[in-house]
Amino acid sequence: MKSIIFWSIFALSLGLINSLIVDNCQAYESEKIFKIESTKIKVNIEIDAGEVDVRKNSNPNECRIFYKYDGEEIEKEIDYNKSRNLIHIIFDQEFPWHNDSEHDNDNHLKVEVLLPEAPQIDLDANIKAGAVDFELGDLRLKSVALRNWAGDVSVDFDQPNLVRMTSFEVNVKVGELKIANLGNANFEIADINSGIGEMHLDFSGAKLKDATADVDLDIGETTIIIPENSGTKMKVSKFLFLSEVNYPNWFEKRGSYYYSENFDKLGEHLNLRISTGIGELKIRVQ
Repeated sequence: MKSIIFWSIFALSLGLINSLIVDNCQAYESEKIFKIESTKIKVNIEIDAGEVDVRKNSNPNECRIFYKYDGEEIEKEIDYNKSRNLIHIIFDQEFPWHNDSEHDNDNHLKVEVLLPEAPQIDLDANIKAGAVDFELGDLRLKSVALRNWAGDVSVDFDQPNLVRMTSFEVNVKVGELKIANLGNANFEIADINSGIGEMHLDFSGAKLKDATADVDLDIGETTIIIPENSGTKMKVSKFLFLSEVNYPNWFEKRGSYYYSENFDKLGEHLNLRISTGIGELKIRVQ
């Protein structure tokens, strides 16, 4: 009988402790909405770790930032400086995530940024770790810079960019990088760099105007898809015998460059400069 009473009290105690832990693990959820009256804005995103989604807002003159997280309060700054046409989105927490006994429950942060379509935008994002998903179609992006230390990064221009983009820069240190419909980005110069991981680049979409893209992967597998309607000039720098490159028959070698079959027939071209490290480079035409 005593043992039954003891274990009953023990079970109740565990339930009470567990409920206290759950109650102390608060959930934060909020949003900021900025009315944009200027024709040009700059959006800076700086996040230590979390899930970050960026896409178009249905309201063409409104920037909306939604965020939520569980656990301890995260130091943050979300501000719109109208005089400088600058939106700051900063979430600062200890990086890497806590792994000591005092912080057993790591904060899980999710941030969603909805960009306005009406103004011209310079987008600069620095995300140290986490899952990054940018859907950048049907915006007026003048420049894009995205840096990620570790995690999976996905960028998609599902619809054409509405202005000519002067520069497009993506740098991922460790992780998987996927960029889709780059033809819709309407870029002049692109610099796409990955340290260790897997890279998948698809230049499909609207027909590219004269554009240059530098692609560099140190260690891992790279797949590049080139549309048939694009006149393409390509140069590949290999890392000794540790780089394996597969060229489709659609390309003809002239000196140190490879030219697509339709290169001389088209007035506007895609110029690819590719550096491979240790791994395999796959080039496909579709």
